[in-house]
Order: sequence, then C-alpha cells, then structure tokens
Amino acid sequence: MDVGLGYSNTKDAFAAGKQAAENAMLDAAFSQADLVLAFCSGALDHHAFYRGLRAVLGFTVNIFGGSAVGVITNQHLTYQGHPAAVAVIKFQDNYCQMAVASGLFNSPFNAGEQLGKALPVMPDASLLLLFYDSIKFSGSENQAPLMNPSAPLLRGLERHITGAIPIAGAGLLGDYHFSHTQQFCGKSINQQSATALLFGGNLTPYIGVMHGCKPLSASYYSITGIFGQFLYTLDGKPAVAVIDQAFGSKCWREQTPVSQLCLGIPAESASQQPAENDFSNRLISGILPNDEGLILFEPDMHEGMQVQLMRRSPALGRASAQASTEDLLQQINRDGKQPVFALYMDCAGRVAQFDPDDAGQEDAMAVQQLLNQAKIPLLGFYCGVEIAPQAGKSRGLDWSGVLVILTR
Repeated sequence: MDVGLGYSNTKDAFAAGKQAAENAMLDAAFSQADLVLAFCSGALDHHAFYRGLRAVLGFTVNIFGGSAVGVITNQHLTYQGHPAAVAVIKFQDNYCQMAVASGLFNSPFNAGEQLGKALPVMPDASLLLLFYDSIKFSGSENQAPLMNPSAPLLRGLERHITGAIPIAGAGLLGDYHFSHTQQFCGKSINQQSATALLFGGNLTPYIGVMHGCKPLSASYYSITGIFGQFLYTLDGKPAVAVIDQAFGSKCWREQTPVSQLCLGIPAESASQQPAENDFSNRLISGILPNDEGLILFEPDMHEGMQVQLMRRSPALGRASAQASTEDLLQQINRDGKQPVFALYMDCAGRVAQFDPDDAGQEDAMAVQQLLNQAKIPLLGFYCGVEIAPQAGKSRGLDWSGVLVILTR
C-alpha cells in the first residue's frame, strides 16, 4: 500500500477539493489511486468539494469519507476555517471491498445488516472501517438534536461478519451545531447512510484507543428513568440534581456539549480499581428545559444500567494519546512489521478550545509528532463518535481518540 496526502483550507469548496486532491497526488508515488479517503469541514459545500476532487482524480476511483469538524495530517492540525484533507491509496499486495447502506434514519440495525450482507466473505480480512452519519435530526431552537446510535448498527453488521475482524471507524460530525452531515459513498454523496471498507491481503492493523476521563468518585448510579437519548433520573432522583451534588456546583452546565463531565459505562470485566480502558464514555450533549434531564449524544443506555460519573481531564487525554501511540509503535517494531498508513479519528470534544485550563495543547499533536518521527503517513479527522475494539468487542466511544496503523 502506497499513500499520498493532501490538505486545503479555503472557503471556495470546488477549489478546496481540487487543491487537496492535487496536493495528495503530488505527494503520491503513483498516477492513479485505487481508493480515496476525503474529509472536509461541515461549512463547505460538500457537492462542490466532491466535484473538485473528481476534477483531479477522475470518475472511476471510489471516494469515501465526508463531514468533519476538522482534519489532521502530518503537517496540519486544524478545526478553524474550512479545512479538508485527502488520502489517495494505491494497493499492492492488499485490497479492499466496499459496501454502502441507506436508511440509517429508519433503522441503524437494518443498515448494519445491509452492509454485512453486501460484503463478501474474505478469509484474509483483517480490518473493517465503518463510517456513518452521527446526526439523525439536527434539532431546532425548541427541540434537541437526535443522534443515530452506533450500537444497533454494529449489531446488525456483526450478524453477517464471520471471524474476529476488528471494527474501527467513526460517526461523522460536521460542526458543533449538530448540523446534518454528508458522506462520500464511493460514487455518490448521501445522507443518513453507513459505509464499510473491508481490507484484506498482506495487511495487519494495530489499533489504539486514547481516553481522557477518570471517575469523579467511586460511586455508581443506576439509571431509573430514560427514553432514547434523554436521561431523566439516576437512583430515582433527578439526574441533573444528582450531578450538581456530586460535582459540588452547577458550573458543569455552562458549556454545550458538556465539557467537564461525561457518563462512563463500566466494562463487565472492570476491576475493583478500574483503568481508563475499563469504561466506554458517553458525552452529555446538554440539558433539557427546566432541568428535566440530560441529553446524551449516544442513545444506547437503558434502565437498570450502572454508570459512573467521569471527569474529563485534558492532561490525561494528552498523556493517554502519547502513551497509546508509543505502545502501538513499540508493538509494531517488536512484531517486525512495516507501517504504511495511519488513520486517526478523534472526538471533536477533545480539541484544545474545550480545555478549561487553556493549556492550548491538542492531544492529537502527540499522535502527529510521534507518527512524524516514525515517518508514517497520517490522515485524521475530528468526529462525533469513535468506534474501536474495547473490552472484548467493537463498540462506540465518546471523548476518545482511535488510532489505526496499517502495516505489512
């Protein structure tokens, strides 16, 4: 696998697509790509950007990707302006099968099944990349946005995937206003879709998960009132009041989405002194009117579930990104593998502008610097939900970063 990377940050969407594609092909050691990954700011006209890509890359290659809050490459890391990034990929002794599913809005589970049925059986399959639209309904002044859940999408997909193939990916997000997202689906641009890329051949993936949250206390709470993404009561008490008391003030409510706190779902294997990998974190998008309840980003919790209040720590996030990337690179070196490409999917809530200490340091910068030292091509983007294997199964995560390094 050979890779070329391109970047642009211009308001003219067609020019942005052309520039990013031209830069990617200039960086590549080949003249024709077999696969393209492209991500662009939600502020850009995606159709014009796509036309700009096609003007350079032609009309035969499949393009996957879509909306992103920001992008990351070996030289760039930005979520300001109109950023976009492109990876052009040429296969050698590896290959990729692709599938697209529609109707995510109606049934994520059925969309997952549609993907699984469309993908061929591949005895040498080593990685499945999954992208989907995070936003079901962008909301309005009087109505909270609704999200497409990752859990039923993964369940539907896994019903038709044989073998222990790791699934990594992201729920796409274009901005902090929860505007509708769009996806590049091979030869088209769609909404309310999910796409799957199944890689095989001489390719071994290494996947790391970066966290950045720690338990606020040792207390666990039982969910006693919830409907979809709206959580009303914990231990039979109003959820907002429970958090006010546990946090010691109401200041956690000041940012939307909530940047200081989230909810942690403990893994079944969590120890008495759980580590950060023992939790799947869930972002709190906001608070319902009159403090009626919490608005969750992922609508996958249920009554009776035990959760823990987690405090976000930007310093821990940076340390986790550093340590996890170093561990992956050391493991790759021990295994004698050759890295060829890295894909980093980082939660849009982990950017430095949400750091209450205003440290101004991006956790993704540690990933970027280490991959640059290792001379590994990097494409990254800021998203809504991150997907990776954790605690024995692939699952949706919040407040996390997922790094996939492909090797041969």
